[in-house]
Amino acid sequence: MLVGERNFGCGSSREHAVWSLYDYGFRAVIAPSFGDIFFNNSFQNGLLPIVQPDEVCAALREALEREPGARVRVDLETQKIVAPDDTEYAFAIDPFRRDCLLAGTDNISFTLGQVDAITAFEKRYERGMPWM
Repeated sequence: MLVGERNFGCGSSREHAVWSLYDYGFRAVIAPSFGDIFFNNSFQNGLLPIVQPDEVCAALREALEREPGARVRVDLETQKIVAPDDTEYAFAIDPFRRDCLLAGTDNISFTLGQVDAITAFEKRYERGMPWM
C-alpha cells in the first residue's frame, strides 16, 4: 500500500512506472488525484489506484508515520479502506474495472473471453451487408 500526494504518477507515460510499483509488492495506491496515463495503466497492470480527499490521505500518512509497520487494508469487494485505527473510508471505482481486477483480467484477456460473441456479431454484420 502506498499513500501519495496529489497528481500521483504524473509524467509516467509508460507502463514501467506501474510495473515497478507492482514488482516491488504494491497492489494499491491511495492519493487525492492521479496522472491520467498512470491511472489507466494501473488498472491494466493489476494496481488499484484509489482516489481519496487530501485530508484522508494526510490522516493515513500521519497514522503510518506514528506507527511504523501499521497496516492500511483495502477491500476491493466492499470498496473500503480500513486505517490502522479501524476507521473506514469508502471509495468509488468503475464497476467494470473492479470486476476485472477481482477476476485478474485486463482488456485483452476480457476481449479474448468474448470470442463467441465477437464471432456471432461478425456473422450477423456480414449477412446484413452482403456487398462487402
